[in-house]
Amino acid sequence: MSKQITVKGLEVLDKVKTRLKQEAESSLKGRLIDMAETAVQLSPVDTGAYVTSFSFKTNTSSRGRRKISKGKPKANVEAKRREGFDNLVSDLNTIDFSTTKSVTLRNDSAYARVVETGEGWPKTGGYFVFTQLRNLYG
Repeated sequence: MSKQITVKGLEVLDKVKTRLKQEAESSLKGRLIDMAETAVQLSPVDTGAYVTSFSFKTNTSSRGRRKISKGKPKANVEAKRREGFDNLVSDLNTIDFSTTKSVTLRNDSAYARVVETGEGWPKTGGYFVFTQLRNLYG
């Protein structure tokens, strides 16, 4: 006659794993939302093309938002920052964090490099938005 011991209640491990996964995803999304808020606050706003050209992408080979400022009037700074932030939150809301390996914040504005470094731009020595974001969020 065989002997056996059955351990019951292991389904609790599945519940714990699910809960931990949800908490980790929520924490990551919260950090990305903080990054989005910082990005738009650090950004210069003239016509709003730069600040509304940010996007979160899971596939870095695909192009993000690209706004052009040529011919646009001066923008309401806070309205454009809010639009840029709302775009980023919308991007995050479409990401399935359970299957995503990486998320990239990008700015595909035609002026992104110039805004960052100021190279060839008489207005400023650069805003270094991405440099500051890397320093803050690593």
